[in-house]
Amino acid sequence: MTDTDALFGRPVRSGDVVAALTLFSGGLTWESCVVSLLEHTSPETPIVVFDDAGPSELAVEQLAAVEERMGRQMFYYRQPVNRGVVGNLNTAFERLAPADVIVLNSDIIVGPEWDTRLIAGARSRTDIATATALSANATIFTVEGPESWQLQPPSVEEFAQVATKVARTSQKIYPFVPVATSFCTFFARHALNIVGPLDEEFSPGYGEEVDYSLRCVSYGFNHIAVDDVYVYHATGESFGAVFRNQRKIDNDELVSRRFSYWDRWITDFINEADSPLERVKHHTSAVIHGITVAVDAELIHEALTGTFEGSFTISRLLALHPDVQRVIWVASPDRVEPLRTLLGAAQVDTIEVATLDEIVASGTFVDVAFRPYQDFTGATWPAISAYAHRNVIWTLDLIAVLTPHYSADYDDFARRNDSSKASWRNADAIGVLTPHVAKTLTSYYTGGTGDEKVFVLPNGSPEGGSKGRPWSLENPGIEELGDTAYALVLGTNFLYKNIPWIMRVGLMVKSMGWAGEFVFAGPTPDGGHSERLQQDLVELTGADCFHFLGRVSEADKERLINGATVVISPSITEGWGMIPAETVKFGSTPITTRGGGLGDIAPEGARFLGLRDDEEDARTLFELMTDLTARQQQRDEWEARVKDHQWSASAQTLVEAFFGTFLTRRAFVPAAVAVAAAPEPVAIAAQPRLRRRILDRSVVVLPVGSAPRRALKKVALWVLR
Repeated sequence: MTDTDALFGRPVRSGDVVAALTLFSGGLTWESCVVSLLEHTSPETPIVVFDDAGPSELAVEQLAAVEERMGRQMFYYRQPVNRGVVGNLNTAFERLAPADVIVLNSDIIVGPEWDTRLIAGARSRTDIATATALSANATIFTVEGPESWQLQPPSVEEFAQVATKVARTSQKIYPFVPVATSFCTFFARHALNIVGPLDEEFSPGYGEEVDYSLRCVSYGFNHIAVDDVYVYHATGESFGAVFRNQRKIDNDELVSRRFSYWDRWITDFINEADSPLERVKHHTSAVIHGITVAVDAELIHEALTGTFEGSFTISRLLALHPDVQRVIWVASPDRVEPLRTLLGAAQVDTIEVATLDEIVASGTFVDVAFRPYQDFTGATWPAISAYAHRNVIWTLDLIAVLTPHYSADYDDFARRNDSSKASWRNADAIGVLTPHVAKTLTSYYTGGTGDEKVFVLPNGSPEGGSKGRPWSLENPGIEELGDTAYALVLGTNFLYKNIPWIMRVGLMVKSMGWAGEFVFAGPTPDGGHSERLQQDLVELTGADCFHFLGRVSEADKERLINGATVVISPSITEGWGMIPAETVKFGSTPITTRGGGLGDIAPEGARFLGLRDDEEDARTLFELMTDLTARQQQRDEWEARVKDHQWSASAQTLVEAFFGTFLTRRAFVPAAVAVAAAPEPVAIAAQPRLRRRILDRSVVVLPVGSAPRRALKKVALWVLR
């Protein structure tokens, strides 16, 4: 290339962008580099190969063969003599003026639209001097690829898939960095014009980007990483083996002498574990490798019906999600075997089970610690979350922290509140079942203002089912029902479930002529229940139409629902509405209040219990119980609404929330979080004062790259050697 007019069919203009691909001898990645560039670089970005007069004959032949095969050409310029990396790049900057220049190493592989995204990032602010892609093997820009890349570079096609995924999921943060590393880096012409080119005192290479970057910073320019551009960098192929070790040491010392703050600045920058760059890198790594999730499984137990359904199902679907690498249930040693037995019985082999000690002994931090229920404990959860980059809690409802009535005593209530408030402060994200829970949560903790860490994570429709299993003989009260018509009330007997009220309304329904009975199924807890009120009502009225079965098995629950005329949820408040969803799935008709989350998920056209007028609610129930058409319409309304809530969609929401936390500042950094070891400061060798003044301060006296400065340095180096 002798005439730059050929690049665009006209003279190069300010605002143009040209890619400068530096070449010395090629290497194992060279052909893939050329193929990826010709395939994935936009036509508006011409590519010029700057051959540094190295042993590149074979590489040039490979270039020509690829160009012919792909039907697109690069431009080519060969240096008259070897100038080293620094001189070669300065030639590119000079010959391509006044265009902006993207510097490319010969050992990289790029993905689709890499150049347009890099340019967009570089031009996102007016003060940007350089913009560098993320890559494997790229100093502070490093995000390692799959382990297989350590043995063999990826194919162009394989890498394109990874790069596309990174680009698609990037939030374009463009984090600040103190320095560029020129393997795939945009050099803005305005900075080159003001600051000057690379200092050839660093020739043949190493340290020149740091020196240039710090000169730019001193003028008020800045540098960024472009987080939607990921390239493969083999490293070592593009430079050769010229004075590598000692030259690097000497050049590092030179930078440290010129910029006394550099060593401490870069040390502090690297040691900031939660900097925007580190967050972007962790997000990108998770995109490439998949997320590892540690689930607090201490309370995953079949006895906790709603909690179990949610935590088990979401864990199973997380383990099957394409963006999740591992799911580990973490529990105390005595819970490990029961959990493994539970998984074995469910034929789930995609979830691991481990103790916290085993997680710690592995020496690695998991990406996310996830607690699939409220944070009411003060030991298990904080310990797990301390060994994860981010922690997320799923809050099902706030009953236990809003009233002391459901606690053993006030001390227990206070402990629950303290733990819950700590989770609000320390969680990186909090999932809630419905908008109602979100409003309650923010009102309780912040006085009603919203909080970005809260997101809605609904339950899905019930999965599985017994499908015709026989009646259980564990509960004799079921057999006593015989063929009697009945309305079913399901749920743990807490006061807020409102059982005494529905019994009172039920007696009114009976007085209207309904011949059926009322069945109540669910455990009675040690505290906060309504059992005394229920007994009083029965004794006062002499009613014999109420049947209390207590806890029933899952199979019995399905058969009870299937045989019920209606299934009633009279709760004052609910975080969600699993019972109406189960009712539809198992073949009956639900009717609920609009209490709490029930109002969020209920269909607009359905009938409800208003709780304001007992007689009106009794008439509503009587009409449903005696009118088949009304029941079918009610069931159809709920069935259509339930279809809006699928567990697969909830799992996707949760995974997106996990990724989102990687890009936000960590809410709480526990002592267990490892801090990256600080690099050793570069020892600056003692130099004669005259030598330092001539070699170092000439950067101020004479412009970088000027002929007088180069001549002066040659003389000084010879005289003062």
